[in-house]
Amino acid sequence: MKEGLELNSIPLIQTKLMIPATKHTDLRRAKLTRKLKTIIRHPLTLIHAGAGYGKSTAMALYVVDEQCSCSWYSISAMDDDIQPFLTYLVAAIRTSFPKFGVELEAYIKEMDRYIREQELNTLCSIFINEVLAIGEELVLVLDDFQQIEHSYNVNRWMELLLEHIPTNLHLIVISRSRPTWKPITRMKANQLVLEITKADLMLTKDEVELLLNEIYSMTLPLAELEQIYQLTEGWVIALGMIAGQTDNYQHLRSGIHEHSQSLKELFQYLAMEVFAKQEPEIQSFLEQTSILVEMNEELCNAILRARHSKQLLEQLTAKNLFIQKISEQDYRYHALFREFLEKQLRANSDETVYGLHERAARFFQENSMLEEALYHYEKINKSESIADLLKEHGVRLLENGKLEGLLERLTKIPVYHKNTSCYLWLLEGEIYRYRSSYKQAEECYQQAIEIAEQKQDHIGKSKALEGKARIYLDTIQPNLAERLLYQAIELLERDEQQSKAQIASLYQLLAENLINLGQGQKAEKWLNRAKQLNVPLDSTSLEARLSLRTGKFNRAKQLLFSNRTPEQIAKSSLPQSHRETELLLSLIAAFTGEGELAKELAEEGIHHGLKLKAPFVEACGWIRMGHAVQLINRYDSDLAINCYETALEIMGNLRVEKGKAESLMGLCYLYGTKGEYQRALEAGKLALLETERVKDHWLSALITLSLGIANFYSGSSAEALVNFEDANGMFVECGDDYGQMLCQFWLAFSHFQVGNSKSFSQHFSTFLQKLEYGRYQFFLSKRTLFGPTDLQVYAPLLIEAQKLQIPSPYVSRLLKDLKLIRIESHPGYSLRVKTLGQFRVWLGEKEVEGRSWQRGKAKELFQLFITNRHKLIPKEEIYQILWPEQTEANAARDFKVALNALNHVLEPNRKARANSFFILREGASYGINPNAGLEIDKVSFEQYMLIGMEEKDVDKAINYLRRGLDSYSGDYLPDRLYEDWCIQERERLLDYFLRGAEKLAQVCVRNEDYDSAIEWCLKIISKERTWEEAYRLLMYSYFRKNNRPQAIKWYKKCCEILERELGVTPMEATVHIYEMIVAADSN
Repeated sequence: MKEGLELNSIPLIQTKLMIPATKHTDLRRAKLTRKLKTIIRHPLTLIHAGAGYGKSTAMALYVVDEQCSCSWYSISAMDDDIQPFLTYLVAAIRTSFPKFGVELEAYIKEMDRYIREQELNTLCSIFINEVLAIGEELVLVLDDFQQIEHSYNVNRWMELLLEHIPTNLHLIVISRSRPTWKPITRMKANQLVLEITKADLMLTKDEVELLLNEIYSMTLPLAELEQIYQLTEGWVIALGMIAGQTDNYQHLRSGIHEHSQSLKELFQYLAMEVFAKQEPEIQSFLEQTSILVEMNEELCNAILRARHSKQLLEQLTAKNLFIQKISEQDYRYHALFREFLEKQLRANSDETVYGLHERAARFFQENSMLEEALYHYEKINKSESIADLLKEHGVRLLENGKLEGLLERLTKIPVYHKNTSCYLWLLEGEIYRYRSSYKQAEECYQQAIEIAEQKQDHIGKSKALEGKARIYLDTIQPNLAERLLYQAIELLERDEQQSKAQIASLYQLLAENLINLGQGQKAEKWLNRAKQLNVPLDSTSLEARLSLRTGKFNRAKQLLFSNRTPEQIAKSSLPQSHRETELLLSLIAAFTGEGELAKELAEEGIHHGLKLKAPFVEACGWIRMGHAVQLINRYDSDLAINCYETALEIMGNLRVEKGKAESLMGLCYLYGTKGEYQRALEAGKLALLETERVKDHWLSALITLSLGIANFYSGSSAEALVNFEDANGMFVECGDDYGQMLCQFWLAFSHFQVGNSKSFSQHFSTFLQKLEYGRYQFFLSKRTLFGPTDLQVYAPLLIEAQKLQIPSPYVSRLLKDLKLIRIESHPGYSLRVKTLGQFRVWLGEKEVEGRSWQRGKAKELFQLFITNRHKLIPKEEIYQILWPEQTEANAARDFKVALNALNHVLEPNRKARANSFFILREGASYGINPNAGLEIDKVSFEQYMLIGMEEKDVDKAINYLRRGLDSYSGDYLPDRLYEDWCIQERERLLDYFLRGAEKLAQVCVRNEDYDSAIEWCLKIISKERTWEEAYRLLMYSYFRKNNRPQAIKWYKKCCEILERELGVTPMEATVHIYEMIVAADSN
């Protein structure tokens, strides 16, 4: 085929960008043209009908006759991925606007076949922005879309485009079937879609008469025209075939009636009549060229071993024998006619079919058209040739992410062909490894090793050893990978002809394995050896992992975020096991206390694993999700347990025992902080068995630290100290400064708990040095993995450090930052308060039981302070609120008793006559200490609702609103339902709930998520029966769900409630929706 410029190594077939040529026999149809003229008024036009209805012809005639400037893209089956699709899309638009798509082209050039949802968003955003930048109307035709309608990425991209389609874009999609894109329903309702269907394309009786009598000069009586019209049902292709047989019509007429049981049968009969009339040479040419999807003179001459193909092609075109000239040189048959010709060819001679496909395959092979060559070899089951092609070019398909098709081809090749060299087994092993099918991968690599040894192929054996080693690198089993890597390096270094790039790659793998062994310094040496070979080498991920395991988080993040540029993300076509960028960033986020970010990145990892069908990647995503949700207060610990158990199940199915270690470590830490010591101990010991077996010292150190934390929270101080010392020693060996800082903190905290001031001073001093040197200040302000569950524990430690005069100016600075400068004591825990739906209080992780309050007024006094948390209340005002019936003296007495009881509940271990930390007194006024850091559910609820209602970004708004609304488990202080002092606050918070739920319901309606909209509207009405917008949204949602009776029922309910409660009628907007529903029902 004719080739043009290349974008990202995809040769462009220019004929796919040309408007199909029209013929003098094409019928101009006034009614259809009038409808097509409205294209410019619609963002989207859908032209859909079966084969042979003249869809493309109708559009091409309109474009030519109206002199409409448009960009045309004729889609082929090989465009079924986002990269070739967008490459052609850009090229098509450039036929009208040559400077279009510079940014998009740059992005595409770096992009491989497998991409993720976020990249599709990026691609769509760039495309939309570049279309808008044109500044003129753009008519874009996508012809034969059914060829790629099975492609998820293309369909998802189209949906994203339609959600935000630019105002200057008019998209015409021509297909045999109607696309199922979600935005079409909404666009259709808003009259943004023009649809041209089979009914529009079928010829009317008058048009049939015009076609046959005027254009083809057939003089037929009206009765016969009526008969033809009834038989063909206005099917253009059948009418064209009848018209082409003018000279033979009388013979044809009887046959038409005999073969008119179905349109398909009618076509087969008509095609045979057309075919039978041709000269033997033409018949032979038609049959033999039917194996080609597209053809030209050079290709036809090659497969037919002829020299006159050009004349025959022109002759066929002149005869209108269902062949279309798509450029000056290129042609294709109508799909239905080609199917008929292929059937004719197969009926005549299998040997001829074989020879034709073989010659076509060779032609394409010689012209470096790999997939076309494979297509023809597959048609004749020529396994040996397929094997040879894949040996030489299979890696290209692998790197382009075409794993499924490649594996299918490899498994069809007989074993005796595969055994001719090691390279097909290597390819198959790579595919299984990327799919986390490690057992099958290992078998393939072993087969490759044995064949390479037989053939004395040192390079092949080295590659197979490398592949096998990569299994153990993927699953972090460094002791098993080490020997294989050294063997692979030795084989390559023997051969002086070998490229430096391959040797450098092996050095890099060895460096990675040493990182997994916790030998960072050795790893750096091998990495430097790789760099000294001066070949292009991407060591970003490796250096990031080295930085992660040595506590250099900022450096690791810098490297990994450089790996998340659009270009780098696009390159990520193949699974990278635990090395996936988002999985590493998620772990760093968990270490540094960024729980929400850790969760988002873990979700990306899970989706990436599912998309690439890489269960090991998915499992790692679940592990990191378990780490993340432990750090987010709104999630129950059971969710983290479920995440870890999901990962354990996947790893079990994969039979990768080492992969279970990190999940078990997470469970050990979680159970330990929950006080479930035996379960923590069991998980930790199982985890250690795996890491010690494969000699992963760094992960062993983290697991030992987790066991120490479990022992600490269970009160086993002696065992905890041993664990912390052991973990610290391992972190020193690994060179991990952050791990050492963690151990020093827990050692200091343990000694503080048992009153060992000397050891506390020693370890806390070291902890502060490492904290400052490593810039780990986040450890004191954020909940981190392996940190304490309650951040307030730092306060008494810092106060004690100041008292002991630990020589560090850092202590004073930290106390100032934490607003603890003049505080002599601190309870060492956070105070958490739940006020919505139920009143509950926690001191750290321990909940205050009902009987602990002793006096009811102590609890009520605390609730009064919480309600007025931004101010101090004069005691006289407190008397009036809580003891309005009593004398001032009695009220003062009871207030003092209640206040003492409250302080005892909140700080049971407070020393006698020491000031309360949580309750502040200034003169004669009392209230909540603003520096005490209380965690109150109503505060976070209010913040989420305010942000969510103001947020312009829809996805972010949904996220904030859901978080806030989910935390609203009931009205404020339900046990004080009739107390005047909290009514205003209860109504204020309820108003936030109602307005936030209304906005979320509105967003759900816009997103066509009607079930969720109904759910939120019902919640609104359960709280406030007169909230009219909720009724409107309910009516519209049920209407859109085609449940008009329910929609009308809610209108009547609305009228009834408004009349009864407020004595008013519904607003005009509500009545308008009702009238729309009734009108639609009548229609």
